[in-house]
Amino acid sequence: MQGAGLKDCMREGDRVSWEELRPVLGVYSQKYMKDEAEISLGQGDYAALFALGGNIIREPDLDGLLKKILEESRPWISCEACSIFLLDEATGELLILSAYGNTADSMTEFRMPAGQGIVGTAMTEKCTIRVDDVRTDKRFYSAADQKTGWKTRALVAAPLLDGDRAIGAIEFLNPIGRPAFTRNDELLIDYFSTLVSASLVRIQSHRAALERAQVQRDLDLAREIQSGILPKDFPSPELIGGLDLYAVIHPAKEVSGDLYDFFLGPDGRLYFLVGDVSGKGVAPGLFMAISRTMIRAIAGQGLGPMELLMAANAQLWPENPTFLFVTIALGLYDSDNSTIHYAQAGHCQAVLIKQNGKAELQPAGGQPLGVFEDAEFSPLSCKLELGDTFVLYSDGVTEAMNSRKELYGDTRLLSVLGNVTGLSSRQICEKMLEDVASFVNRAEQSDDITIMVLRRMK
Repeated sequence: MQGAGLKDCMREGDRVSWEELRPVLGVYSQKYMKDEAEISLGQGDYAALFALGGNIIREPDLDGLLKKILEESRPWISCEACSIFLLDEATGELLILSAYGNTADSMTEFRMPAGQGIVGTAMTEKCTIRVDDVRTDKRFYSAADQKTGWKTRALVAAPLLDGDRAIGAIEFLNPIGRPAFTRNDELLIDYFSTLVSASLVRIQSHRAALERAQVQRDLDLAREIQSGILPKDFPSPELIGGLDLYAVIHPAKEVSGDLYDFFLGPDGRLYFLVGDVSGKGVAPGLFMAISRTMIRAIAGQGLGPMELLMAANAQLWPENPTFLFVTIALGLYDSDNSTIHYAQAGHCQAVLIKQNGKAELQPAGGQPLGVFEDAEFSPLSCKLELGDTFVLYSDGVTEAMNSRKELYGDTRLLSVLGNVTGLSSRQICEKMLEDVASFVNRAEQSDDITIMVLRRMK
């Protein structure tokens, strides 16, 4: 988790190797490595999760959003109460809104000092915490029960994060029909907290941007949401099978919606992706956030890239009234045979740079996510020899335009990438950005530029 100490967020049963990787990868939402026997999340779990997430992100105001979260998430996770904690910057306190029982009439509101209790620990350490019996946990803030008359037995608390900053937390109390929350409950709550965070950031950013022009306001919101959920700490090659990995987003002034991501699957292999959402404004930014969270969640099933895209598309296309879509190149690196297995969903062609400096475009193909029920995706693979480099990028690179309306294009891209021998992945990203900037000169940037480079060092 971003900002969390290595040992402080460890749980009984977590694998040490994942605990070492998690802070390095800087993932936005706590994703635990669990024994497969402990996880039984099915398609129905994900469908319910993303249906709830899609419902809350459409709420236009903060009060309505908080009420909807409290009313609808409590029966979703099947517990007796749900609480949202929001940091009051003016007083330093946590404003607590809670829902009990089956109706909104049972809602209460009160305050507590920031940093107190299990919620305070979750916000400070930026990790989700499950407690099966609060009587045995010294961190439990019993004053809240005394003030409300509630009796807490068990809970799960998840921080609400805007990048590295905790803006609040969500807490579920007393599971119904079981003595304690399960690891599955914990994982679903962790995923759900990222969608709640994105929704809160959207509304809070909207309020802050009211004095700006309408177009600029929408674009700032989308960029803030995007920036807050993308990983920014890149792992060392020793931790991901000898790969030197780096990625960058260079946002344009008038568009938004690119994404990149990387994370470990349940078997420890590295997933990575670059994507581009259609359209401009806040909606693409939210669509990107949902797409990224969905792919991470489904990847927990251990699917290959093409199967993962098919499962994600099955969730996206039915609930897409605005007809947004996202092109994606999604890969999985198998360090045992130094092979990248990836799938194309209508995205830009990848580039393979051989150790001798030869740069070649890889095959195109596939259809975007979110448009067709029976969308087809292109399964591809690429062997990485020692010193080889694999490059993914968005069309903001090849479609960059100078003042004479000339496109940067594939030919120039391959020419630049044919002269990067000996450079690190970060240096390759920087060289690409510099060359695009040199090409467009002073012309206005027309699209976001996203680049991801993976270079085999061992």
